[in-house]
Amino acid sequence: YVNPEGPNGNPDPMAAAVDIRETFRRMAMNDVETAALIVGGHTFGKTHGAGPADLVGPEPEAAPLEQMGLGWKSSYGTGTGKDAITSGIEVVWTNTPTKWDNSFLEILYGYKWELTKSPAGAWQYTAKDGAGAGTIPDPFGGPGRSPTMLATDLSLRVDPIYERITRRWLEHPEELADEFAKAWY
Repeated sequence: YVNPEGPNGNPDPMAAAVDIRETFRRMAMNDVETAALIVGGHTFGKTHGAGPADLVGPEPEAAPLEQMGLGWKSSYGTGTGKDAITSGIEVVWTNTPTKWDNSFLEILYGYKWELTKSPAGAWQYTAKDGAGAGTIPDPFGGPGRSPTMLATDLSLRVDPIYERITRRWLEHPEELADEFAKAWY
C-alpha cells in the first residue's frame, strides 16, 4: 500500500516516490510500468474525500453480513455521490475525467503546486495562487474546481527517473497509451 498523502501521512513527494517504487517492485513492476499505471489510472475519475475518513465504516469483508458486497458504508451525509468517502482526499485529476487523454500530465506539469488540505483534512496539493481555478468540472454540477493532485502524483514530477519517463509521455502521449496497455494487461 502506498499512502497517497505520503509516507506515514507526511506529504513529501520525494519520500513517496521511494514508497511507490518499492511497492510496485514487490509486484514485479519496473519504473515505466509503475508510472504508466499511475498516470493512466489518474487520467480518469476522482478520489472521494467529502468528509473525514473516520466516518467510513469497516472494509466490506469486515462489515455486517447485510452490508457485505455493497462496498464501503459511510456515515457522512448520504454516504454516496457527493457524500462519498474512501481516503478523505478530494481530488479530480483532470478537466476530462471520463476521457482517455493526456490532460493528467498536462496539468501535473502545467502548474506550480502548494500543499493544502481536503475538506476532510487530508493532505493534497492545489495549483498555486489560484491558478486554473474553475477549470476542473465539479462531478455533481457545482462550480468548477481548481486543479488538485496527490503527494504521490507529484512524485512523478520530482523523482528524476519518473520525471524523465513522464515528461517523455507529455510530448509523446501515444507512448503512454502503449505502455499503459502493456502494464494493465
